[in-house]
Amino acid sequence: MIRWLAAIVLATGCSVAAADHERLGDEAYREGNYGRALGEYQTAQRTGARSRVWAKTAAAAIRAEDFGAAIDAYAELAREDPTRALEAAVGLERVAQAAERQGTAGIPAVTRAVLALRSINPGRPLGGLARLTLAGGAEPADALSLLPAAMAAAGSGRLVDSLLLRLAEAQRATVACEGAARTYRTLLRRTEDNRLRVAGRAGLAECALLLGGDALATSDGAGAERWFEVVLGIETGTSRGFQAQVGLGDARILQGDALGAAVAYQAVVSAPNAPDSLRGVAVAKLNGLGAAPTEPPADGEA
Repeated sequence: MIRWLAAIVLATGCSVAAADHERLGDEAYREGNYGRALGEYQTAQRTGARSRVWAKTAAAAIRAEDFGAAIDAYAELAREDPTRALEAAVGLERVAQAAERQGTAGIPAVTRAVLALRSINPGRPLGGLARLTLAGGAEPADALSLLPAAMAAAGSGRLVDSLLLRLAEAQRATVACEGAARTYRTLLRRTEDNRLRVAGRAGLAECALLLGGDALATSDGAGAERWFEVVLGIETGTSRGFQAQVGLGDARILQGDALGAAVAYQAVVSAPNAPDSLRGVAVAKLNGLGAAPTEPPADGEA
């Protein structure tokens, strides 16, 4: 009986304390003292306040420009009371817009707010906030979900091209290399910007090399050859180009084209700037075919 009464007193005490802090927070908010209001509401939450106080906490935090506290409060509001998820999503959008007005300094808060918003209401249009979130260094998986919205809101072809490059890089980082290769090709068909073209060609070559290796692993010689040819159409005389040349030989072996494979391997052996490791691999493969490799002339020889 005593324990039961103690439990009632304890619960009542917590409730009264929470209500007390909520009331003090309301008074501070009405007075325009948003920092104190935020502190009172946060104390109320720690002493057992209802979910409605999360909305008050967020409102005070926005006014106090404590965007991290506002984001946390709206996320908790949606978690504790799913019927108020739309209210939380609208609030997170307000946080992002307020943080946006701070310029570069506000980008990290925009990023956090938008990602929280996407987790609560994935279909809500983001407009330019998506692009700002990407500028904040969103993780590749998050970037993949944000980029379509950012491209839809882009105001110029140059910006769309930059976002296409970001999309391809995010796809490549999440090992979606076939999709990345398509995106790189789209970028290269569209853009005249030299910086974007250089980055797009390098990204496409990297993806094509990986996809060629994957095709070899599944004994798809024709597919591997196509991907290695993509690499060699972009760059030769580089480490990646020489790797593709060796892969091209392997792909031709799978297709029964020993002569074509020998030509591919010999191109590596004969290149004076081929890495020694890859030249050694190519020599071994030529010897395996029964072909005598022709080494490049030594320095100073005709």
